[in-house]
Amino acid sequence: MKLEDIIKLADENNGYIYGELIIEHHIPRMYLSRLLKKGMLHRVASGIYITEQAVEDALYIQHLRFGNLVYSGDTALFLNGLSNRQYPDYEASFPYGTSAPKIDGFRVRQSRKATFGLGIHEVETPFGNIVKAYDKERCICDLFLRPNEYDAEERAYAIDEYRVRFLDLEKLYACAKQLGVYEKVKNVFEVLTWN
Repeated sequence: MKLEDIIKLADENNGYIYGELIIEHHIPRMYLSRLLKKGMLHRVASGIYITEQAVEDALYIQHLRFGNLVYSGDTALFLNGLSNRQYPDYEASFPYGTSAPKIDGFRVRQSRKATFGLGIHEVETPFGNIVKAYDKERCICDLFLRPNEYDAEERAYAIDEYRVRFLDLEKLYACAKQLGVYEKVKNVFEVLTWN
């Protein structure tokens, strides 16, 4: 493999070269060192490199670093189009019982294993990279599960956007039942959808 081929591979992956690609394409580490010395690649984290033209996407980089990371809370609301705010910190969840790392600029929480996997889907970051986050229904249920973590304006915006643009009551109620907030969710959405 030539150095140009590595840059082409990175370009095909939104400017990123990372561990899985390095192994899959049998890229020798010395080639990466040469590209780093020439300034054609920049190391952004252990085993993760970007081209000169690539945008450093913090959400995607942490997704690559930690395979069991799922974006949750405010960050999941934003990624799912249920928030019009940009937050100073990102929020991510890990399954309870695993070692949750400290990540600069991130609020990290642990979720019960029984519900951690509920509602995980892939979503696009603002820079076009794919990451794992909780889906819209899980986000709405989390507003009722942890009401003190969201202000009234944020809750109202998310619920209204979901009702107008994405409403799927069957999926929402199924998620709410598993999280133990079915009655709260049902009471709000019965009133909203009745009009």
